[in-house]
Amino acid sequence: MIADKFTLQDKHYEFPYHYIPYFDQHGVGVKTRVLGWGLEYLCYIKHIQELAYSLQPQSVLDVGCGDGRFLGMLGSRVPRRAGVDLSEQAIRFAKAFNPDVVFHVIDVADLEETFDLVVAIEVLEHIPDEQITNFLNALVNRTREGGHIIISVPTIVKPVLGKHYRHYDLDLLRNQLESIRVPLDIVQVEYIYKQYVSLFIKVIERLLQNQWWTLDIYFLRGPVWWYIWQKRRLAASQNGRHLVAVLKKLESNR
Repeated sequence: MIADKFTLQDKHYEFPYHYIPYFDQHGVGVKTRVLGWGLEYLCYIKHIQELAYSLQPQSVLDVGCGDGRFLGMLGSRVPRRAGVDLSEQAIRFAKAFNPDVVFHVIDVADLEETFDLVVAIEVLEHIPDEQITNFLNALVNRTREGGHIIISVPTIVKPVLGKHYRHYDLDLLRNQLESIRVPLDIVQVEYIYKQYVSLFIKVIERLLQNQWWTLDIYFLRGPVWWYIWQKRRLAASQNGRHLVAVLKKLESNR
């Protein structure tokens, strides 16, 4: 019985639930935290997860892994998973949530291992212009010959955020990739999460979340997610909020 009670309690720590409620800047207790773009994030991160599975890698490196969410989502289907980030705080979270994954606070250029698949999810926009070429070369150097790279970036459909240096269209990404020393084949390009939605959907979204309230209605979760995944996930260049490119590192002729 004691062990059973411990198991029940231990299951709560899939997430540090004591940190959900917090005190705001005025010292007022707040019981919820909301990520306004959370469903958009889940949409493109799950799409990239499925792309990764389709490549059947035995090893994956997540560059700019943050708190390790993507590597955790891959699970044991990928035997060898590693993540690098320059943020010590992010890596502390990553290690806590994903003890079966190897994480490093290190510049990707300083790694020596190679991987079947290297991903950089919403990272390039954080790299200064003068460092882009070196960063892309580092991604390629960490990829084994015949392996793949998945790059995800916000598109010019979205306004550039203060923490970003740029947003992308395909021409800009191609121009940056041309600076890489090792030849790459662009296997696949997709646009994820439609910017345009109907007036009806805009009204629903505004009712569920605005500056005054946020509603999480249980029986609407399924329909809302179905709509996002089935109707809003795949987009086009003129309305997609994220560009996802799958690249293959070509084998050298010896």
